[in-house]
Amino acid sequence: MSEYRNIVFCSDFSKNANHAYTEAVKVASALGATLFVLHVVPGAGGGEPGGAVEKLREAYPAEGAEYAVLNGNETVQILSFAEEKDAGLIVIGARGIGALAGLFGGGSIADKVLKNAKIPVLVVPAESAAGD
Repeated sequence: MSEYRNIVFCSDFSKNANHAYTEAVKVASALGATLFVLHVVPGAGGGEPGGAVEKLREAYPAEGAEYAVLNGNETVQILSFAEEKDAGLIVIGARGIGALAGLFGGGSIADKVLKNAKIPVLVVPAESAAGD
């Protein structure tokens, strides 16, 4: 599994992203891979949006991880970033903040990444509500 030297974890700061992060760290640790923590701010902005890199570091602390915040179309940016970093795996939560868009036919970012990725994608389902 040497092709998994670099793993991209995608966050929208949702509860499900937190769950997916746990899985991303497990996989990266088990494989000795570098973990890239990525957040995409929708729209055409410039530079680092409002200290988001620091917010990523605080929300998802991982030794040796690299952090990035991009602007634009979430799916396009995730796939481009993964290609740029020569990632072997993308880890993303099944539904996050963008879940409402799926109700209106837009589909989730995870669905779009999964359908368009050229590398494996680990889509982590939401935590079970059983026992809540």
